[in-house]
Amino acid sequence: MKPLKQPTQQTVLQVNKHICVEFMKAYQEQKVDKMISFCDPESTISFKPLGGNGKGKIHDLGKGLWSTLVECFPDIDNTVHSLVAEDGKIKCTVSIRGTQSQDFAGIISKGGSFDSEHIFVFELDAGNKIKHLDIDWDHADFVKQLSNRI
Repeated sequence: MKPLKQPTQQTVLQVNKHICVEFMKAYQEQKVDKMISFCDPESTISFKPLGGNGKGKIHDLGKGLWSTLVECFPDIDNTVHSLVAEDGKIKCTVSIRGTQSQDFAGIISKGGSFDSEHIFVFELDAGNKIKHLDIDWDHADFVKQLSNRI
């Protein structure tokens, strides 16, 4: 009988990428509580363009920001373009788009819309929960898209 081959970190990441897919699907469905359910209670987040103000706990800062996004952009949607496991992390390239219906983060609502590429970098714990999430996007372009409507 052949001994069982132990899974490598890369194999485990390939298997667990579905957690990230399910997270993005919940985001697309605007189900913030479901998004959060994929995260460890102590998980952290970094919305990179926001600097120090964009770092905190997913269950607090992440949930608050995503809830506000859904409220201010009721048609918010995303398309996942790629999901790649590398260096113990899962990198997800996503287009996110929506039409602003309420003021958001100091941006006065002019009914404008945005469509921008975001990079989500997930780190999972041994229990297949998200333990850390980095999110990056071109924030200046996001603001410009929403502010330029006449």
